[in-house]
Amino acid sequence: MGRTNYQRGYEIERKIVHELAERGFLVVRSAGSHSKVDVLGISRRRILAVQSKRTKRLSMAAYRKEIAEIQSTIKEHDIDEVIDFEFWVWVDRQGFRKWKVTADSVSEVA
Repeated sequence: MGRTNYQRGYEIERKIVHELAERGFLVVRSAGSHSKVDVLGISRRRILAVQSKRTKRLSMAAYRKEIAEIQSTIKEHDIDEVIDFEFWVWVDRQGFRKWKVTADSVSEVA
């Protein structure tokens, strides 16, 4: 039997947790919350909120709604200067693609 979507999502979130921990962040995973934040990384200089997705083939059009919801949350709570939001998509056989999301823009990060 194949893995469930939950299991696939969990695996991706664990990869994020590992990567952020290696970069020196204190990391918290928001398990099963269905919130705007799947993983939260905290360091002395930065708070990073990550929303993650997994796909076989990347189409950013498929994520417009989620990104708009993140932007709405940033505006509603006026937290653009306090928390960095990123949207990470795991593309099978390619790895992560990452975007910084602000109240007014979305830009890919290296």
